[in-house]
Amino acid sequence: MKVGNMKISVQRNSVLRTLMLAVMAIMMSSTFVLAQNANKKVPPKSKLLSAAKNALYDGDVFTATDNYREYDDNYPGNAKVQKKLAYLYWQEKNYPEAQKYFSKTFRNDSKTNLIELYYSAKCLHIMGKYDEAKKEYERFASVARSDKSLREYTKLAKSLAEDMSRIAVDSTDKNILVHHLDSTINSKHINTAPVPYEGNTLIFGSLRENEINYYNTYDDTLPTRKFYVAREDSELEWSFVGEFDTIFNSNEYDVSNGAFSADKRRFFFTKCWKDDHGKRLCEIYMSKLANGVWQTPERLPDAVNASGFTSTMPTVGVSRQNADVLYFVSDREGGRGGLDLWFSYYTSKDKGWKEAKNCGKVVNTAGDEITPFYDAITRTLYYSSDGMLGYGGFDIYKTTGEGKNFEAPQNLGRPINSNYDDLYYTIDESRRKGFMSSNRDGGYSLRSKNCCDDIYEFIYRDHIVVAVDGKVIGITDSTFFRTIEKEYEKTRTVDYKAIENSDKAEILHDYRVDLYMTGSDGKNYFLKTTTTGDSLYFFNLERDVDYYISVKDYNNREKVLAFTTNGITHSDTLHLDPIIIGALPSRAFVVENIYYDFAKYNLRDESKIVIDTTIYKILNAYPKIIVEISSHTDSIGTDESNMILSQNRAQSVVNYLIQRGIRPERLVAKGYGEAKPIAPNSNPDGSDNPEGRQRNRRTEFRVIGHIDDDAEILYEYE
Repeated sequence: MKVGNMKISVQRNSVLRTLMLAVMAIMMSSTFVLAQNANKKVPPKSKLLSAAKNALYDGDVFTATDNYREYDDNYPGNAKVQKKLAYLYWQEKNYPEAQKYFSKTFRNDSKTNLIELYYSAKCLHIMGKYDEAKKEYERFASVARSDKSLREYTKLAKSLAEDMSRIAVDSTDKNILVHHLDSTINSKHINTAPVPYEGNTLIFGSLRENEINYYNTYDDTLPTRKFYVAREDSELEWSFVGEFDTIFNSNEYDVSNGAFSADKRRFFFTKCWKDDHGKRLCEIYMSKLANGVWQTPERLPDAVNASGFTSTMPTVGVSRQNADVLYFVSDREGGRGGLDLWFSYYTSKDKGWKEAKNCGKVVNTAGDEITPFYDAITRTLYYSSDGMLGYGGFDIYKTTGEGKNFEAPQNLGRPINSNYDDLYYTIDESRRKGFMSSNRDGGYSLRSKNCCDDIYEFIYRDHIVVAVDGKVIGITDSTFFRTIEKEYEKTRTVDYKAIENSDKAEILHDYRVDLYMTGSDGKNYFLKTTTTGDSLYFFNLERDVDYYISVKDYNNREKVLAFTTNGITHSDTLHLDPIIIGALPSRAFVVENIYYDFAKYNLRDESKIVIDTTIYKILNAYPKIIVEISSHTDSIGTDESNMILSQNRAQSVVNYLIQRGIRPERLVAKGYGEAKPIAPNSNPDGSDNPEGRQRNRRTEFRVIGHIDDDAEILYEYE
């Protein structure tokens, strides 16, 4: 159905519209208000209705509410007006009045207006009237059970009714202190999307107005929401600084919902405006930091900003391949509810964003999911939802994972969550504190007591730091050498001196260690990776989580070490036992009997047979290893000609192996010329040494690494 030019969907809570129109409503109290004076004659019905509709078109929810309310007070019984009032009060977050009119609307037509009974229960829930809310939820679940379009709502209503008793007595985590930032930061308008920056700085979106701005028919210039900065001093006191950066702010549209990439070199944010039809739209933009200066923001492509739909509230994660992952909110087609969480990967190959995908049914519900924040350190997604069990309005949840592979969300509980709307959770780099927005009791407001979101700071009183360290020890793999011996057995083309004393322990350098967590659903979720470098690894952890560490050898054989942080009550570093893993031999193996014609580099047929029975078989037996094929000459000829000849000979071996089906990225050709002799080219008396020169004319292969299917992809924006 429609309220003026504003659609109100039975299947959607229209949260984005609620957020955006609330901003505009607070900015305006239109000249369409016709009944300011109690002594004035009550305007006729047509004028009140016309004034309300015009106010809605201009985005002035408060004025529309006042006119519809005056209509209902003086001309009671109009079911359409009462239904519009229910949704307008809901958008204003005036829950007592909204509940009253949702209840009236249901009574006006209990067969058609079923969803309004659900919202009546929701209002009671938000106001903390749990017994009444339980009865209303149960009533809705009963009367709506045969309506297939409301199946998700009836299912949720049953669960909420059962959960009311628990919510009523649920305790508050006393380890968390929630602090309302004062009026130097919070204005009476909506204050949202706090973003910690550079330690003691906070960027946020706000209208810096402390009174309702009246809409003027002859001047449609209105204040816009902009980015502002606050700074914390050494006494831990916050003070307002001013605008963040004028390149982002505008007097033509609202901006907010800022988010930095992990390296702080890219800033994503939302621009919102009203189109020619009065529809509120938002799109995501990005600015790059170059030489300390933020560049002109660019609109993200249609893969993210779907035409005709809203894309907003971005947050940036890092994929397992070290690429940006943009999570955002949209009402586009293909979602599960009104507003869903979506994601898009940035690809270095195409230097662009992939087509956005829905985050899936574990995260998204039939309700609305908004204000995501992705913590790249713990690979945890925080977001707000009104479609799951909670304390009232929007609650903040967390889930670990990536893309659409997430564990079951967990409610953060009180005091992070309240009965009202709790949004925009974020945590700073210290992990000791964070910020959020809420319209809970006690905030600043211009109209009803819960009309407007304020920014809150939360602090963990007892912040516990848990970490884990360990090392990886590589044992040179005797199986590898036995394979070589077996393949060389018939032709005797291996230099066995190269493998003498090979079965020894050695510290393994530059190996990848992956950290996983085991979710409440029993599934394992990748968290982060590190490269050992000096054989040691180190990870920061969360409390009360089951983890395991995974290391794979050059042939993709995995070693796993499980551990837990359950029961840890103080800061500590867990020291794990060494992980023993198969190591790659670093020495070169000489492959004899690979012959070339004099001063030529084309392979002879007998040389191909040697390659087929040696190097080729080894590469097939160990499909993950990367080898260097090197060629060497004796000292006859110039240094330059020998270098060119050896490079060409090595490349000819590589080309042949590629023809045989070996992946090119597993092969490296290297010519050394006469630079690395293994025998003297001449005798001590200066005479020629034919045997020595023959040994120096050789082909070698050496394992130099292994292919990791999940290897990091290094990329940069141009």
